[in-house]
Amino acid sequence: MERLAVRDWRAITALFATSTLLESLAIGHLTAFTPLFLRNDLHLPESEIAPWTGLLTAATFAVAFPLAPLWGSLAERYSRKLIIVRSQYIEAIAYAMCSFSPDLLWFFISRVVLGLTFGNIAIVIATQSLLTPDRRMASAIAVVQAANPIAVSIGPPVGAALLPVIGIRGLLLIDGVGCLLAAVLVTLFMPEPPGRNKRTRVLANMRGSMEMVWHRPVLRWNFTGWYLTRGGSGIIETYLPVRIGELAPLDPAPAIGLVLGVYGVLTTLATWLTGRFVDRIGPARLFWPAMIVAGAAALAIALAPVLWMLAIAAWVRSVPVALTGTVLYAHLAQVCAREERAPVMSLTPVPRNLAQFSLPLLASAAANLGTSGALLVGAAVYGFAGWIGWLLYAATPPPAGDDQRTNENTAKGRPQ
Repeated sequence: MERLAVRDWRAITALFATSTLLESLAIGHLTAFTPLFLRNDLHLPESEIAPWTGLLTAATFAVAFPLAPLWGSLAERYSRKLIIVRSQYIEAIAYAMCSFSPDLLWFFISRVVLGLTFGNIAIVIATQSLLTPDRRMASAIAVVQAANPIAVSIGPPVGAALLPVIGIRGLLLIDGVGCLLAAVLVTLFMPEPPGRNKRTRVLANMRGSMEMVWHRPVLRWNFTGWYLTRGGSGIIETYLPVRIGELAPLDPAPAIGLVLGVYGVLTTLATWLTGRFVDRIGPARLFWPAMIVAGAAALAIALAPVLWMLAIAAWVRSVPVALTGTVLYAHLAQVCAREERAPVMSLTPVPRNLAQFSLPLLASAAANLGTSGALLVGAAVYGFAGWIGWLLYAATPPPAGDDQRTNENTAKGRPQ
C-alpha cells in the first residue's frame, strides 16, 4: 500500500480532514437522533427514552475512557496507520450494527463496540504532526480540527432532511458506509511515518507517557488546559440555550437556532483561519490571552440583560474556543520529541473526558441559584485556564530547530 501513499503534507492534511469529517458526521447523527431511534424504531416508553439516551452515551465512554492511553502506545510500537484504520473499520461495523439493531440489547452492544474507536483523533493529529513541516504545523492541525465543527453545523440539518426518505436506520447505515470509505482512503493513501520506537513494550510505554506528563511541568500545564477548556465549554454549551430561553421566553426556538447557528459557522471559520496565527505567534503565547477573552465572553453571557448582548458575547467566544484544540495540540508537537507525540497525544482524551462529568457537577450545583450562576462557573473555569495558560507559557522553551532544541535541552538537563 505504501506505493499509493501520498507524500505532500497538504494532501495528507486533506486526507485526514476528509476522514475526520466523515467520522464526525456519523457520531453527530447518532448523538442527535438516538432519542428518535429509541422512540420510533425500538418503541421504548416515553419515560425511558431520556434515561437510556444517557446510559447509552455512558456505556460508550465507559469503554473509551480506560482504553484511551493504550492506543498511542500501540501506535508507537506497531503502526500508527494500523491503529487509525482499526478505529474506522470498527466504526463501520458499529454503525451497521446500530442500523440493524432489532432491540435495545443489540443497540447497547453496538454502542459498546463504538467505544473501542474513541481516541482516534489524537493519533491522527500526532501522525499529522510527524508528516508536516514545523512552520505549517498549526495550520495543518487547524484544517483537520475544522472538520468537527463543520460536521456539527451541517450534520443534524442534513440528517433531518434525509430522515423522511431513508429513516434513521438508513441514515446510520449510510454513516457506516462513510466510515468504511474513510478507512479505505486512509488505508490506500496514508504513509506510515518513520521513527517509531519498536523496542519499548506497550504497557511500559503507556506508563512512561503518564509519568512524563506528570513530571514535566510544560506537559502538566498543557493537560490541565485540556481539562479546563473542555469543562468550561461543556458548561457554557449546556446552559447557553437555557439562558437564551430566559431572554426570549415567548418564542425561544428561533433565537436559539440563530445564536447557535451563527456560533457554529464562526467556530468553523475561526478553526480554519486561526492556524496561521498559531504558526506565526506560537501556541503558548496565544493560549492564555484566548482564555481571558473566553472568560470575559462567558461572563457577558451570564450577565447579559438582553438577547442581542448575549448573542454578541456568544459569537465572540467562538474565536478562543476555536483556537483551543489547535493551540494545545500544536504545543504538544512543539515540546514533545517525535517518538513521544503519539503516546502523549493519545492521553489527551483522559482530561477531556474527566472534565465532561466533573466540572458540570459544580455548574449544576450553582444552577440552583439560577442559570446565570451555572454560567458564572464556566466563566471562572476559563479565567483559571488563563492563569494556567500563563504558567504554560512560562514553562515552554523558546521554539528552535529540532537539533538546536535538543542540544539546548540536553545542556539544561531537560528530559527528551
